[in-house]
Amino acid sequence: KGSTLLVNVWAIARDPKVWADPLEFRPERFLTGGEKADVDVKGNDFEVIPFGAGRRICAGVGLGIRMVQLLTASLIHAFDLDLANGLLAQNLNMEEAYGLTLQRAEPLLVHPRPRLATHVY
Repeated sequence: KGSTLLVNVWAIARDPKVWADPLEFRPERFLTGGEKADVDVKGNDFEVIPFGAGRRICAGVGLGIRMVQLLTASLIHAFDLDLANGLLAQNLNMEEAYGLTLQRAEPLLVHPRPRLATHVY
């Protein structure tokens, strides 16, 4: 009673018993036909828990999932994204900076170029 419990989400997301090549960036594993296509992000399976789990799960799970999909689709539709300073994707530094939240060691810099006519925006 009166304790604070922090779940080590970093370790859960990198468990080699659950994830093949856990440190490899492979988003296709979540697509239809992928090894984790049926993973539940709503906190029921504890493989991926971006919104927490249990009684204190984020109240905005549904809205959050829909907004991420809408925002991502809108950005992909409206812009071509180029890496800054002529950097190639295979040369990106993917190291992480550790703390209470996980972030990149080096910020990702991109240059968005509009794909659509100005009046469409």
